[in-house]
Amino acid sequence: MARRSLLDRHPLAVFSAVTYALSWTCWLVWSALPGRPTLRTVAFVLGGFGPFFAATLLTALSGESVRAWLGRVFRFRVAPRYYAVALGLPVVALGLAGLTHWGVLGGTLTPESLPSPLEYPIILALVLLFGGGQEEPGWRGYLLPRLQEEHSSLRAALVVGVVWAAWHAPLFVLPGAIQNDIAPWLYLPQVVAMSVVLTWLTNVSRGSVLPAMLLHAGGNAVVNFYPVGGAAGAVATTGYALLAAVVAVAAIAVTVWKGPSLGATTRETPRDPPVAETGG
Repeated sequence: MARRSLLDRHPLAVFSAVTYALSWTCWLVWSALPGRPTLRTVAFVLGGFGPFFAATLLTALSGESVRAWLGRVFRFRVAPRYYAVALGLPVVALGLAGLTHWGVLGGTLTPESLPSPLEYPIILALVLLFGGGQEEPGWRGYLLPRLQEEHSSLRAALVVGVVWAAWHAPLFVLPGAIQNDIAPWLYLPQVVAMSVVLTWLTNVSRGSVLPAMLLHAGGNAVVNFYPVGGAAGAVATTGYALLAAVVAVAAIAVTVWKGPSLGATTRETPRDPPVAETGG
């Protein structure tokens, strides 16, 4: 009972501590394995699963049904328009930022540095499963609904965004991560703004994280196709600022449209009752 009470009283602190411990340990192992490419890749990818692993572990420890939780967050039956938004928004953001960089700021188009558009579905699928999308069962499938039980969806989204951004902190100092090339002062507001959009998408999908996974993965995948310098141009200050601005506009638009509820139909997201504990 005390264990469950701790998880219920302090979901943010407990989830953050477990997630950070799992991911940061894996990333430290990754950084300590020079010359071991296979082991490094495995350690890095496992670090990205920290939020998912933490959510699964804490769901089990709380006495809730892990199977029911997984069925809820991976519910496939979602209105097709939300899948369309998830797939289309990253492409729209890429187009708006790239056109602004080229047409307004005078950037040079570099089509020779871009992958073939035919490769996009493959890149998206890999990122969905291993490069960002797999985080969403933790952030939006576990932490978000617990914070929404006590706070407005907007406030919960902002808190999750800060925790999510801070989770990446080691990648800004460990050599070899893409975050090495991103300005932290741009990264934080971009991630928080994306959290607002992802929260809205999860709420209107009635708790399913599948559209959020697609949007998260698409946001990471499209940087490879940034028309001014490819991935390097996308994470440089100008390119990243433009992409972040598009995400910020989307977050503001969703907030103005839906208000602090961000599309949630009830204040509390239903959860399965915990399994009764026996013994003293």
